[in-house]
Amino acid sequence: MSKSSPIKIMDTTLRDAHQSLHATRMKLEDIVPIAEKLDQVGFHSLEVWGGATFDSCLRFLREDPWERLRTIKALVKNTKLQMLLRGQNIVGYRHYPDDVLEKFVERARANGIDIFRIFDALNDLRNMEKAIEVTLKYGGIVEASFCYTIGPIYTIDFFVGLAKNLESLGAHIICIKDMAGLLDPYTAYELIKRLKEEINLPIHLHTHDTAGMAVATTIKAIEAGVDIVDTAISTMAGGTSQPPVETICHILKGTERDPKFNMELLDEIADYFYEKRKKYKHLESEYIGPDPKVIVYQVPGGMLSNLVNQLREQNALHRIKEVLEEIPRVREDFGYPPLVTPSSQIVGTQATLNVLTGERYKMVTTETKNYFKGLYGKPPVPVNEEIRKKILGDEEFITCRPADLLEPEFEKAKAELKDKARSEEDVLSYCLFPKIFLEFLEAKEKGIKEEPQPKKEEVKPAPSLAPTEFVINLYGESYHVKVGGKGHKVDGKRPYFLYVNNQLVEVIVEPLQEIVPSEEGKVEIKPKESVRPRPSEPGDIASPMPGTVVKIKVKKGDRVSAGDTVVIVEAMKMENEIHSPVDGTVEEIYIKEGDMVNPDEVMIRIR
Repeated sequence: MSKSSPIKIMDTTLRDAHQSLHATRMKLEDIVPIAEKLDQVGFHSLEVWGGATFDSCLRFLREDPWERLRTIKALVKNTKLQMLLRGQNIVGYRHYPDDVLEKFVERARANGIDIFRIFDALNDLRNMEKAIEVTLKYGGIVEASFCYTIGPIYTIDFFVGLAKNLESLGAHIICIKDMAGLLDPYTAYELIKRLKEEINLPIHLHTHDTAGMAVATTIKAIEAGVDIVDTAISTMAGGTSQPPVETICHILKGTERDPKFNMELLDEIADYFYEKRKKYKHLESEYIGPDPKVIVYQVPGGMLSNLVNQLREQNALHRIKEVLEEIPRVREDFGYPPLVTPSSQIVGTQATLNVLTGERYKMVTTETKNYFKGLYGKPPVPVNEEIRKKILGDEEFITCRPADLLEPEFEKAKAELKDKARSEEDVLSYCLFPKIFLEFLEAKEKGIKEEPQPKKEEVKPAPSLAPTEFVINLYGESYHVKVGGKGHKVDGKRPYFLYVNNQLVEVIVEPLQEIVPSEEGKVEIKPKESVRPRPSEPGDIASPMPGTVVKIKVKKGDRVSAGDTVVIVEAMKMENEIHSPVDGTVEEIYIKEGDMVNPDEVMIRIR
């Protein structure tokens, strides 16, 4: 395609736009009325599925993601439908075996997906090969993607080399996936110019407006000859979403690359989403403008906000600069991975631990260990060998494709579900998210639909001294929390469940005050005494950050050596092994599995 051809545009409104702005919460009922109008615009494709939509449909919206896809397909008759496929991770957060991946692609194709945008978080092409192979097998269009990022090793030659390798795997389209909005306009021009000279395939640019550069980057990409760009309708664009389609159209008006869309139709669609966006306002960040820090620190906005809040909870926000300075060093040790899920969480958490413990890699997460074992794939460049030995010792690390170690799961899952599975699609949903899918089925049987979210300004008064639902403020957002209903402890602790950053979190709420009946039968409120002492001796083991006890590895009376793992705490979505700093005997254990812990409390005392 020449530079004089009209630009092709993929619309992200029904997938990435609301995933970026509203935590992937757009309901099917808000898609159905506008789908046919989107189909009339003349887009190259509509991105409608994949990424986090699958998980969110089951977990939050109580919608069957397969039914969602079929419904959209029935309404969109002229425009190709596109999805985001995380390579061997499919639409989940771990590697899945080849039989599940192949069956997923086959059913996605049968249910309506035409174009599969395939990527891997480490740009490890081994984790993309099977997805590309089976997409070709079932007649899908392969849009093979590389994750764009910045750093010492990331040159235009590096990315052109990746694109050539993807071309050799049989791709139909090459996509530049700029998930953090780091691609500046002039680099975009040079990169696309080179790709057009050396790759005999259409080039597709995907970017975000996180840093405020998306419109400029898109225009320079068009000038360089890019074939396809991503946009969202204006009322769902900007911020962490994509650039607005109307703006791009106005800039190109009268040029050879003008897509010549019907602007009145686009205005009508924009007006529709202007109204619908109000419905999801409570899910938006309070600050949705450009965030140039994403370029300065090479840290995506969501990752940065998570770090800030974790440090604030520990009264260590004054150390944020140290953490931000440590992140590039950790990333270098890790072999310069792109900072995208899950590598961004692994690197950010490890950097925080390095700063708070006062010693680099004194404490490492399970995910860091697995990364250095090779279980996430091959890093862009070799990891720091000295750090690898410090973390793993003489433990073996794999050099094969991680999925080669996995046993087939589809038939096993089918046998486990028995008559609960109505279709192969159900079995796939169970393979990907077993617990969430079973909860989805249970909710469906009971007729439970998504519960309405309260507006930010709403605060429900407690109906009693022990409320079963309330509003909690976290990370600057308000969340509606309902009591779990089971497992209430006699000591006053109660489990609550809420969603934070798209993840279901069980929160054990322990009152700061005790509710005690007096002799007269009246209720008295007394301060609750802490059962855990404050650290005072070298053998007093505390968590370096707030978290949840996952596993206690010792019992009272055990002899331990310095460096032994005594407890595993989950914090910042990562599992952290806590080691004994001394040789000695376990004198006291103040925690049990499932407990919430804080840095100023002794978990285990060793003397």
